[in-house]
Amino acid sequence: MIKTEIENLSTCRKKLSITMPKEELEPIREKQIKRIQKEVQIPGFRKGRAPKQFIKKQYGQLIEAYMLEAAAEESFKQALAEHDIAVVDQPEAKKIEFNDEGDLVSVIEIDTYPEIELNKITGFELTRDKYVITDKLVDETIDKMRREKAEIRTVEGAIEEGHLVLFDLQELDASGVPIVGKKYNDLNVKIGEGRFDAELEKQLIGLKSGEEKQIIKQYPDDFPQKDYAGKKEYYQVKIKKVQEEILPELNEEFVAEVDENLKTVDDLRKEVRGRLELEYRMESENRFASDLTQKLLEENAFEIPEALIENYLDHVVQDVKRRDPKLKEDDIRQHYRHEAEFTLKWHYLKEKIAEEQKIKVEEEDINKFLDELKDEKIRELYESSPQLLDRVKEDILNRKISDYIVNNSKVKENEIKLD
Repeated sequence: MIKTEIENLSTCRKKLSITMPKEELEPIREKQIKRIQKEVQIPGFRKGRAPKQFIKKQYGQLIEAYMLEAAAEESFKQALAEHDIAVVDQPEAKKIEFNDEGDLVSVIEIDTYPEIELNKITGFELTRDKYVITDKLVDETIDKMRREKAEIRTVEGAIEEGHLVLFDLQELDASGVPIVGKKYNDLNVKIGEGRFDAELEKQLIGLKSGEEKQIIKQYPDDFPQKDYAGKKEYYQVKIKKVQEEILPELNEEFVAEVDENLKTVDDLRKEVRGRLELEYRMESENRFASDLTQKLLEENAFEIPEALIENYLDHVVQDVKRRDPKLKEDDIRQHYRHEAEFTLKWHYLKEKIAEEQKIKVEEEDINKFLDELKDEKIRELYESSPQLLDRVKEDILNRKISDYIVNNSKVKENEIKLD
C-alpha cells in the first residue's frame, strides 16, 4: 500500500510525497513487459510470442521507463482517492526516483480548490447609508425632465445667464500671439451651470453671435498648484451660436406627456419621489453588500489557484472579443483580473459559509419568488429557463447569507440628506 505525506503550501496548493513499496512495482513491471511483448516484432518469432526473458534483456531500459511512468501515475491516483483530493490543474512532478530500499518515491505539487477556514463571519460593526429624498431633489429631477423636452431657440441678442453658447477658444501668449496646438473648437457651454470655468463664463455675458473678444483667466496667488499660482492665461473667444431653452409648463399636459397614467403635478411628484427612493435605496444596498463582501474576504483570507483565474478570464475574453474583436487579449485579461479573483473568492467563501451555517435555498423560496411575479408571461419564462432559475437561487442564497451576517452584527445607519 502506498504511503502519502501531504504538505499544505497554501490554501490551494499541496505537495504530495508518495512512496510506493517495491513489492507493488513488480506487477506493474510485468504489465509493461507484456505490453512491449505485444507491440514489438522480433525476427524469428511471431508477433507477441517472443520469450519474456528476451524482451527483458532487449528492452530493459524501455520497460523501466514505462514502469516508472505507470507506477507514478498509479500511486498518484491512489493518493488522490485515499485523501479525497480534487486537482484543479495539471500536477507538477518535482521528483520521481527510487530510494535505497527500491521503493518508488514521487514528489508532486498540485493545485486544489481552495480550502477555507472561516475566521470571522459575524460580530461586525457595519454602516449602511440611508438617503433622505428632499423636495429640492424632486424639483431638480422634474426640471431635468422638462429640459429634456425643452424647445431650443436661437437668440439674436446678447448672451445672458442660462443661455447655451457654442464658441471657439484660442489660447494666447502674454503678447497676444496664438499658441500652436491650444485651439479648442465648438465648445458647448450653458452659462452659469458651472461645468466650464465660472470666471471665463462671466466674460462671455453680453457678447453676441459672431463677436470676438479677448478674455483672461487669473489664478489666485494661493492656488494649490504652485505652477499656476498668480498666473494669467489669455484667450481669444469667438461666439458661433447663442441659444436658449424654452421649458414646457409644469402642468397636467406635461404630466400626461411624461406618463399617461399620471393625472396631476402632485401625482408626478409622488412618482418621481418613489423612483428616487428606490434608486438610492438600491445604490445603498449594493454598496453595503459590496462592503460586506470585501470585509468577509479580508477577515477570511485564502488564495485562488491560478488555473481557476485563467479559466474565468478565458470566458471573459471570449465574451468581450465577441463584442469588440479589435481589443487585445492581454489587455482584457489585465483589466478583468481583479474582478475575476474577487468573484471567484466570493463564490467559494459563500459556499463555505452556507455549508457551515446550513444555509440553503429551499423549494418554497423559489415558489415565493415566482408567486410574487405579477406578469404571467415573465413567470413562464423563469419556469422554462433553468439558467434564470439558477440566477434566482444565487440571489436568494446571497440574501440569506447577508441576512445571517447582518442579524449577527451591529449595523448603524448613516443618514444622508440629498439637497
